Amino acid sequence: MIDLGVVIVLMLSLWSITVTLKKLTASILQKQDQQLKLLEEIKDKLKNIS
Repeated sequence: MIDLGVVIVLMLSLWSITVTLKKLTASILQKQDQQLKLLEEIKDKLKNIS
């Protein structure tokens, strides 16, 4: 019975870690997209100056 409890706790822990990693990944990708857009804008502005 204790083994079942340990397995359940491990499964819940892994699920929680997975959810947290998904949120972090989404946040990082969103920030990366923002940076890419800003770099594209800078590139366009530099082309217009030249």
